[in-house]
Amino acid sequence: MKNLLGIIVAAFLLQGLIFAQDKPAPVASSGVRVEKIVVATSVENREPVGENTEFQASAGTLSCWTKIMASSTPTTIKHVWYVDNQKVFEQPLEIKMPSTRTWSTKSVHPGSWKVDVTDESGAVLSTVSFTVK
Repeated sequence: MKNLLGIIVAAFLLQGLIFAQDKPAPVASSGVRVEKIVVATSVENREPVGENTEFQASAGTLSCWTKIMASSTPTTIKHVWYVDNQKVFEQPLEIKMPSTRTWSTKSVHPGSWKVDVTDESGAVLSTVSFTVK
């Protein structure tokens, strides 16, 4: 009987962990949430093309694409680009609709890159990391 009870408890705990992973990212105090963030070789028809986490330097430029949910608009987010832990570019992006797809583009060179998405107060909402070889 103890084994059966243990299995039932474990199943409920596992189910809770699975459901917790499916929840959307928490909304920042600014009311802005990043639904999705990717780096891609281009954006066509407002959708990312060539999503990846590793790129060749020959790509030249890359785009950081985000899907944003905002409880109040207008508001502004920023894409803050870093290479090898050095800030190299910052792009403010105005959010005019509650659900918006937006992106910034940057010329890249070899290194370890990341892009932070921040709200108007500078709080980091999400980060994507990638490598350029």
